Amino acid sequence: MNSQVNKIIYHEIDFLLPIHRFNIRFTYVTKKGFPFIREFLLRLVHISPMLPSQLGMYFGLSKRELDEALSDLMDKGDLLFTPSGQVALTAQSKGYFVGLGSTPLLSTILESGAALSFELSSFSCIGRGRTNDRWNSGVKLRVDNQIVSQSEMLAKNSFQNQFYEILDNGYLPSVREEGTNRPSIYTIDSVSKLGAEPLRLSTKLFIDIDGKPVERNDYDELNDSSSVQELVTNAISELERPTNIPQLAQAMNELGDNWTRKLFNDNSVNVEKFIQIRTEAILNDKNPIPFIGPIYTAHNWQVLSEKLDASAKKLSKNRSPNGSNLIWIAPSDNFWGKSIRLNSCLSELILESFTKEKNPRQVYMPKLFVPLRDKLDKYSANQWKSDLNDYLDYLYGLTEGFLDGNVEIILLPDEVVVVCYHFTFAAVLPVTIPVGFISTDPEIINKAQQVVNKYINGIKSNEQYNNLGPLKTLIEKTKDTVN
Repeated sequence: MNSQVNKIIYHEIDFLLPIHRFNIRFTYVTKKGFPFIREFLLRLVHISPMLPSQLGMYFGLSKRELDEALSDLMDKGDLLFTPSGQVALTAQSKGYFVGLGSTPLLSTILESGAALSFELSSFSCIGRGRTNDRWNSGVKLRVDNQIVSQSEMLAKNSFQNQFYEILDNGYLPSVREEGTNRPSIYTIDSVSKLGAEPLRLSTKLFIDIDGKPVERNDYDELNDSSSVQELVTNAISELERPTNIPQLAQAMNELGDNWTRKLFNDNSVNVEKFIQIRTEAILNDKNPIPFIGPIYTAHNWQVLSEKLDASAKKLSKNRSPNGSNLIWIAPSDNFWGKSIRLNSCLSELILESFTKEKNPRQVYMPKLFVPLRDKLDKYSANQWKSDLNDYLDYLYGLTEGFLDGNVEIILLPDEVVVVCYHFTFAAVLPVTIPVGFISTDPEIINKAQQVVNKYINGIKSNEQYNNLGPLKTLIEKTKDTVN
């Protein structure tokens, strides 16, 4: 970052747009030219009927060559003899021409088909291949049920209307094109739905230098983004939460944080101030390094990854069989984790927790604590499993309410801490803005460690422990309860 930037990313969210795949069978009309001699015979006779001898002299053909060419065209119904013995066009062959002197073209009807995907916001064709994606780690965009139920009919209309665009994009390789002559749809024989899957639209949200939101970019994956932008706006509004500034001020007090609040202005974040403080912190490792946006975004994760890598190398020298627990507490933020980036960061975190020896040892155990209402919160538990199923062995339930659910913490005891406040500025920004810091300062780490341990080891109410244990175990228990 530098002082010349005019906008920065404040959030990154994946929106999951429903798409349907269809098997489309159709027939099309293509026009092709004739062999050289036959083409020019037709063109000459199109100008005026002529005697066979005149045609032979004009083209320099022997009688045998001329008879062969004329016989072929007559057998196909393209030429006839007039009562005066001249060669003339038939009604059929006159249809090959669009004007005097034009090239004759023969229309042919051919059958073809393709498996194509259409997104359900504006029914644009997005290609032949599958997305191979899942309905996880993202915000699902809701499409009207009537559109979903009528998708085959809508796909049929869209295919006909977008035929040339689909053809030009290379999605119909079996359709033959003859030179500059474009094929055209004759009939659409059938459209059958093959399945449904999501199109992942990774969306970066920006604020300008004054901390105000910047208009969202269009999506390169789509021909027309206007319809999907409306769906995105609707999805964001459904997840909106009330402003939480007082609660976050209290959380800062509990953590002994008297520096993060200096980053804010009346809109959201003072970007110039942020850049200045971040630059100074990177140069002076004793200062907390501030960041904006989710910690799992690439530019933020790189900074944390370097700190964790240094800590892992340090811890690997300790031959003690009991490694540290790396605690990651997720916030109760509707927009948190709605990016496939989180999955890749978890994968990296687990990989980096092992030494690079011939017989690797795990120097710290990653534990991601996700918020649940209580140990019977089956819906939330299954949702977390759906989003992060590949990392289920590292997921733990935590009774929601840690610092009012507005704060995310990553803590490797005595080594590094990440504190991320998830601010809601409902009147200014459409989604929450994560703002926080990374620190290796022992005092800051120790303070955060006290707050974290107090909550994880505490009791919420009715003798319910805040630490609900492994998510996998909770899910199995809720299954047994239902059964």
